[in-house]
Amino acid sequence: MLERKVFYGGSILTMKDSQPMVEAVAVEGEKIVAIGKFEVIEKFFKDDFDIINLEGNALLPGFIDSHLHPILYLFFLINLDLSNVKSLKELGQILKDVAKTKSKDEMILGLSLKEEDFKDPKERVLPTRWVLDKMCPDHPVFLLRYDGHIGILNSKALELIGIDSNTESPEGGEIRKNEKGEPTGILSELALSPVFSKITLPEPKDIKETASKCFKSLAAKGLTSLHGVIELDKGGESGDLGGIEIPILKSIKDNVLQNWYSLVYTQTPKKLRRLKKTPLDDGEKDGKFKVNAIKLWADGSFGAATAFMFKPFTDQPDKTGFLVLNEEKFYEIMKDAHNLGYQICIHAIGDRANRIIVDLYKRLLKEFPKSDHRYRIEHASILTPDIIKDMSELGLIASCQPPFINSEYKWLSKRIGEERCRHTYPMKSIIDAGIIFAAGSDCPIEDPDVILGLHALVNRNGFIPEECISMEDALKAYTINGAYAAFEEDIKGSIEPGKLADFVILDKNPIEVAKEKIKKIKVLETIIRGKTVFKRNN
Repeated sequence: MLERKVFYGGSILTMKDSQPMVEAVAVEGEKIVAIGKFEVIEKFFKDDFDIINLEGNALLPGFIDSHLHPILYLFFLINLDLSNVKSLKELGQILKDVAKTKSKDEMILGLSLKEEDFKDPKERVLPTRWVLDKMCPDHPVFLLRYDGHIGILNSKALELIGIDSNTESPEGGEIRKNEKGEPTGILSELALSPVFSKITLPEPKDIKETASKCFKSLAAKGLTSLHGVIELDKGGESGDLGGIEIPILKSIKDNVLQNWYSLVYTQTPKKLRRLKKTPLDDGEKDGKFKVNAIKLWADGSFGAATAFMFKPFTDQPDKTGFLVLNEEKFYEIMKDAHNLGYQICIHAIGDRANRIIVDLYKRLLKEFPKSDHRYRIEHASILTPDIIKDMSELGLIASCQPPFINSEYKWLSKRIGEERCRHTYPMKSIIDAGIIFAAGSDCPIEDPDVILGLHALVNRNGFIPEECISMEDALKAYTINGAYAAFEEDIKGSIEPGKLADFVILDKNPIEVAKEKIKKIKVLETIIRGKTVFKRNN
């Protein structure tokens, strides 16, 4: 017999414009069956339904993260986390300690390095191979910056990969060299791909155990649906690890608590046909797993100074970033995906990258018109007014990551200058232009904590405050807009009869919380398809 419940006694926010709040919600099995006044629902359902008092807490549609890398997140959880390192001295001690546990031919992998957070301003630059050599001379070392777009190898690691003064940078990547032509150990974008093939993969048992912890931790953030980026081909943002992400996902599928909409990286769209079936696609409108979108990758990041810009970076005037593929190659892939009926989602961060991608979308939709395509720009970090206008006219979706504001606001003006900051993460301008804005985290690059994301959207930590948005719009970005961005607004994203019973219960109604106290909101319970998957103990 299906489990039946009626929720009442708190603030119930539906995310439905015509009926933003209700007194009660009735659930049968996986679906919502009724909403409205408590006395009506109680009278109609009381004999067959458990009555659950929210005790003044708030019930909302479950949160949707519209862009994260769950398989890469597993890998980050298993390996050395450097996100809290605050100095070169501390980094050196960690590497020395780890080296004691490794054989000399085993690569030491450190992830999430945040050199911009180092206490000494003089140390807020990427270390070179020679700096790492002093810390750890006898083991190959590879450190990946937290944005995932740039890394540093020591001399042993460069030798292991086969990089020397004669090695040229690959197309779509960079091997940085000094004035003598010697590699500094700093590699970016596609130049990183061969490094990943030298990393020892975790044992299957460790992967499954970590997966269980991973998806439980995401549930604790109130997340009920994920737009999960997975890499079918090698050479994507996960380098050569991309080739194993699909097998890993299949092996941990039973550990995934959330609904999963796959954004698949491949340069060959027809390959998605073989994924669009069980176990990665349930083949049903309200299925838990779906494959319908191709994810492409245009440029890098601000932190790595590889985002493709019209003008040089303010603090690195020798760099303007680059595209990882030329425009015609991009267009051919987009055209194939379009004509095969797949949704297209493209990573673009720099102002020039966003201008190019929007122009390619414009060309594609002019040559092959299609209504309700819901094509997306992932990140959409710098959007000048001309780009925003074109995105609105083309019906493009802005899939942005509010946590970027939390991690970059202290140093971004140094990197790109005040003028370009005015057009960076312009969420209010996006919404005012009528563009659908869906929010994500880019986890593990950023913390997938939705509450911190809401804080970033409403407060922006003082960064370009004129682009702050209301809590109502912020919540829509994590609920109904995320559902729309995956063609799922008919089955999730709001509290309405017939939709999935995906809920998050918060200790406060976020609409009523003072701006300065948003970060203190707590997730009390997360419900996916009618079943509780997380409940706070205190």
